[in-house]
Amino acid sequence: MAAHLSALIAIAGLPFGHVVGPLVVYLIKAHESEFVAEHARASLNYQITVSIVGVVGVIAAVAVMLGFIASGSAQQMSDTGTGVSLAVFWIAVAIAVLLILLLSLIFIIAGTVAASQGRTYTYPFAIRFLR
Repeated sequence: MAAHLSALIAIAGLPFGHVVGPLVVYLIKAHESEFVAEHARASLNYQITVSIVGVVGVIAAVAVMLGFIASGSAQQMSDTGTGVSLAVFWIAVAIAVLLILLLSLIFIIAGTVAASQGRTYTYPFAIRFLR
């Protein structure tokens, strides 16, 4: 359970805490129990996947924003509707981020519940870096 719940450390403000938490559990407890190792790997793989998606998303969002800015000056943006397009884009990005955070929270809770019941859990959409 600690491997899944430790991913929530990032909420406390620790950068990359969502990766550090499951990694610490894996490094400390994996040799004691294959069950713990399996859950720690699952959590760590999912958190690394989320990190990669986040970094790619930030790079894409900045690139799109710079494209909007490069398309004209601030005066032209308000006259041509590009400013509205930029606002709609950022609203869509905010909704996507909130949706991803909500789904991640649901997946973490589902993994925690599975671990507490002695069942295995596989995170959806996780790339298996550690096997």
